[in-house]
Amino acid sequence: MARTVSKTESFVGYAVILLLMIITGGIFFKQSRFDQSVLKPSGLQQELSSQPLSVPSTPQDLLEYAPQKLTPLSPAEAFGPENLSDKINGKAELYLSAGFVSLVSQRFTIENEPGAWMEAFIYHMESPRGSYAVYSLQKRFEAKELELGDYGYGTENGLYLVHGPYYLELVSSVAQERMDELLFSFATNFISKTPVEGNKINELALFPEKNLSKESISLIPSNGFGFEQFDSIFTAQYVLGDTELTAFLSRRKSQAEAARLVEAYTSFLTAVGGTELKSNLNIPGAKLVEIMDTFELFFSRGSILAGVHGAENKQAAEELAQMLNQKLAETGQ
Repeated sequence: MARTVSKTESFVGYAVILLLMIITGGIFFKQSRFDQSVLKPSGLQQELSSQPLSVPSTPQDLLEYAPQKLTPLSPAEAFGPENLSDKINGKAELYLSAGFVSLVSQRFTIENEPGAWMEAFIYHMESPRGSYAVYSLQKRFEAKELELGDYGYGTENGLYLVHGPYYLELVSSVAQERMDELLFSFATNFISKTPVEGNKINELALFPEKNLSKESISLIPSNGFGFEQFDSIFTAQYVLGDTELTAFLSRRKSQAEAARLVEAYTSFLTAVGGTELKSNLNIPGAKLVEIMDTFELFFSRGSILAGVHGAENKQAAEELAQMLNQKLAETGQ
């Protein structure tokens, strides 16, 4: 005879499951404040490529972009979604979530200097938004902004840029002026020989300029802040007084979708231990949730979802949210 499960045993079982869900959600939320590179592939690939670009054939090598003083040190390698992790183990999920198509890489050496080499990585993404996403999330802190491609920066031994749906990483084994010149020449050759369609990312202009760290703007393609419904989330860093803050915004398909995500994110936060508070802001529908000693403040305005993430100071969060709402109003959102 099958044993009958008592109501007490059922209750305890449900309680344990609920507790595990809360703990798991809390871990995801806490981690989302520090590392946005652990991302889950989602439907963003289709959204980013509503007008898919034609995929060029994989070149036999990258020599056509190399200046004369560079000679191949190894043959070109080509990778697709199925084996990208073979080349960049640990980072493949980020690229895949942003609409990765293909990667071609090749290593070159300087003539008569075998100890000095550079390696080119040319990532083809489904759209310029995808290439900007990986560019912005991979950006080094010691970066020096460059007027190269759509977006570009240099480090002591590398050069990184976006050119339409392409993201380029050019890395050298040595830090010297001569190598910098060769990396720059390689990049400009690629740009001149690879025509792309212009595609301005309009959301970048929606962040308030006051107290903004412009180089901090990033695009999270999926699973923003540990919430799987948050894709295509732009973030930017601000400093108000002695408080560092993260603002975010995302253009949704409709006003209804933006409003729905406000409610869905509220439910997600409260389900993992957050407490909804009353906000004094004059922003219709704004939500304020305290969780793990930080504050989440978010709202929708038209088709834009916006807010402040992981703020340690409630007053500063409200001030930045007000600035964000005012900027959206000024830009006709």
